[in-house]
Amino acid sequence: MLAQAMVAEEGHQTGGPGNDSGDSDDHARSRREAFAEMYDNHMPGVYRYICYRVGNASLAEDLTADVFEKALRHFDSYKREKAKLSTWLTAIARNTVTDYFRKSSRVEVVREDDAPEEASREPGVEEQVARLEEVRQLKLGLSTLPQLDQDIISLKFGAGMNNREIARMLKVSESNVGTRLYRAVKRLRDAFTGWGNGTEG
Repeated sequence: MLAQAMVAEEGHQTGGPGNDSGDSDDHARSRREAFAEMYDNHMPGVYRYICYRVGNASLAEDLTADVFEKALRHFDSYKREKAKLSTWLTAIARNTVTDYFRKSSRVEVVREDDAPEEASREPGVEEQVARLEEVRQLKLGLSTLPQLDQDIISLKFGAGMNNREIARMLKVSESNVGTRLYRAVKRLRDAFTGWGNGTEG
């Protein structure tokens, strides 16, 4: 398993959410099991959040791996009383995405060429093409939103966070999150409706 391999490479550090008392072998085993459980439970949400932000599945996979490498390095510093594990990981993911765009000097929006270009040559190809086009339109719609709204949408539907958690992470009011989320979803829905009716723009 990838998570266990990551822990093995990290060495014999101890601690983290699953730290138990006992000898070093017990500590290492507990840490390995705790990290593996965290990875299995939270990797899909972290990946979805990043995918919403970058709009590219391959890049999202790479950045997700970076997130869990960072989480492993700082595993001992996590404190349950300060934040839920999902919130802690999402904060790492958000910083990782921000760092990626800063280092690559890219604008934090999804571009059209990030969307899938072809459907596989399998039965039901027409359905696959339609679905890929829907994904393309959703990504293009997200790219037209203000950066804060993109972040709110990604945290809500990618990371699965509630409005209160989003407000705390973005340091805005919960009512502001609700208002911006409502307007952003309406804008995306209107854009999708226009696309479906053949009236994009």
